[in-house]
Amino acid sequence: MKKGNRLIVVLVILLVIGSSLFAQGAAEQMKKPVDLVFVARNTTKPAAYEEIFAAFKAKTGNNVELQLLPSGEEYGVLMQTRFATGDYPDLFEMDPGTKQYTKFNSANLVELTNDPIIWTRAQASAKAFQTLDGKIFGMPWGSTGNFGVYYNKDVFKAIGATEPKNYNDLIDILKKAKAAGYIPVYEAVNTQWPLQIYSLASWPTYVDPTIGVAGVAKLDSNQLRLNEIPAFREVLVRQVALRTMGLLQDNYMSGTYDEQLELFGQGKIAVLFQLSGILNSLRDKFGLDFVNSKIGWFPMPAVDGTGIATLQPASQILIPSKGENVAVALELAHFMTEKENLDIWYKHNPGVPAYKDVNVSLYAPELTVVEYNNQGKALVNIQNRLQSSFADYPKLLQQMYIDGDVDKVLNMLDENYRKTGKARVIPGF
Repeated sequence: MKKGNRLIVVLVILLVIGSSLFAQGAAEQMKKPVDLVFVARNTTKPAAYEEIFAAFKAKTGNNVELQLLPSGEEYGVLMQTRFATGDYPDLFEMDPGTKQYTKFNSANLVELTNDPIIWTRAQASAKAFQTLDGKIFGMPWGSTGNFGVYYNKDVFKAIGATEPKNYNDLIDILKKAKAAGYIPVYEAVNTQWPLQIYSLASWPTYVDPTIGVAGVAKLDSNQLRLNEIPAFREVLVRQVALRTMGLLQDNYMSGTYDEQLELFGQGKIAVLFQLSGILNSLRDKFGLDFVNSKIGWFPMPAVDGTGIATLQPASQILIPSKGENVAVALELAHFMTEKENLDIWYKHNPGVPAYKDVNVSLYAPELTVVEYNNQGKALVNIQNRLQSSFADYPKLLQQMYIDGDVDKVLNMLDENYRKTGKARVIPGF
């Protein structure tokens, strides 16, 4: 073989070896485990997430760190701060609704409009709820929940009470409970976020019938102000009246969510104004039989009727487009919607699912909510029907419990609502 040909052969061999080593190095780089950060509310029980994330690690080698942040309005503020400072998680759980696209700027979120996996598994209604101007950025997650009045059946039995036929009936029941030595209503004033349940659960019963769909549309476009709705003011007056009538626990200003759970489970409280997530917490502390046999539910009663149920759509998972591991984050999102993993989630968190073909058993109180919904006696939480938000609402309600000044709360809430709408550049604000 001529010297020149031998040189060419050597160069080819070296090129092949080099390419092979490069490919091997690239493959090893591709296989290097990724550490994802998933953020959720601290009211979320971590067991389901931990089980799903362990399965994801076993399949892909990628680790998922679960970070739990304070729930309620504070959660949204903390997430907005992280976005503002560039501290993006890889995925995060968020309240339902397309207002979150504005809140976090859809340009900073991964678009999921034509995702071929998520939308073949999700309920059609969930997809519709997540769509704004033909685009989707949130993956539905969890269950349709509710706001309302949860009561201890043993306490009701002890005082000879049945579910109220109207609001005056409810007040009479609470007075009977107090006379018998029970706590009529426990409000977690110190925790703050539960304070909004009373008024939000009252809105479909008292406010929607007076302002109608047209009124909600006007409120959404800043043509109607919150402090111009008499029915809303009356709701807050009723809430304050519980305090003045002595129907709250003695230490209501220092009341906490944890103590609320404990005393309710011990049979010392007649009713709670709460959301359906409390059922999971009560199951974990007192067992499934307690939740199914000892707890009842009814909507906030009307002056002349049983009232309208308040529904809370399923939450959603958002993926920041500026995160460090977007492709792997989307892989995790897809993995979470596989039937086996959805079954894990609903095993730990029973509820009306946002996905098709999953194994789930509803708690007994939720069956009553389903009945109201099937009868057309249910509406979605007003906050999920508006683009702006009731900013600082729990904190304002806490102040209302201190001084009883309903008008001050309404005026400050209205101001915050309009400021938030303007900041989000919502048309009309």
